[in-house]
Amino acid sequence: MKTRIIVAIIGIPLLLAVIFFAPVWAYGILVGIIAGMSAWELLRCVGGVTPRMLWISTASAGLMPFLSTVFDAGAVFTVMVFLLFAAMLCELMHSVSHEKGLKLETVALCVLAGTVMPLMLTSLVKLAQRPHGIVYALLPYIVSFLSDSGAYFVGIFLGKHKLCPLLSPKKTVEGAIGGLAVTIASMVAYGFILKALDFNVNFIMLIVYGFFGSAACQLGDLSFSAIKRLYGVKDYGRILPGHGGMLDRFDSTFWTAVMVDILVSWLPAFDKIV
Repeated sequence: MKTRIIVAIIGIPLLLAVIFFAPVWAYGILVGIIAGMSAWELLRCVGGVTPRMLWISTASAGLMPFLSTVFDAGAVFTVMVFLLFAAMLCELMHSVSHEKGLKLETVALCVLAGTVMPLMLTSLVKLAQRPHGIVYALLPYIVSFLSDSGAYFVGIFLGKHKLCPLLSPKKTVEGAIGGLAVTIASMVAYGFILKALDFNVNFIMLIVYGFFGSAACQLGDLSFSAIKRLYGVKDYGRILPGHGGMLDRFDSTFWTAVMVDILVSWLPAFDKIV
């Protein structure tokens, strides 16, 4: 627990420094590093991936968020899917011709890790590219970090009923509800901060953000936990002491980033007073 807190104390200010002070392309590089390392950890976890497939998929995942700060995100995704899928099919043909028996599901997993997962994290960059991007860029982290923290601490002190014991034995129904409540309260508090900064704020929409954002966060956490259980591993990696791998720390952010991006686009909750 102590190590976990120390890593958070160091990592969170560094993340905030990039969001507040670095140009968007630098933020794209940071998100790309998270996406690339997550792809690497996932493919190492599932196994059966050749070294060349591992490196190509990791490179694809790492490049996509950064390239989306320079080119249209949709065009980047289309090109990267084509190139990666073509490369993976070439690996498959090479495997069959040499009777090595590479599985088609391995190719599909490489495409998932190398294109779909970084596309989800690209939502973080898209939020930062909006007018007054900082206030939007913070939203996914407020939702994911506080939902995780709320669920964790409420679960410790009040948790009695297991939520999904086979997927995540420590998660409780009370913790899940606590995560929702803490996230909604945090969104309302964020609304008051924005209001003080001369934003028009719709608090009802912020409550919607908190509810659906926390739900996406918890589903994201459980979905990646399911993959770990399926392949019999405890953590995806060890790069973040106390947290595990990059994917262990940011698993919920994949879902949260997309959900917040959708909510901001379809149900605007605030705008700057002119």
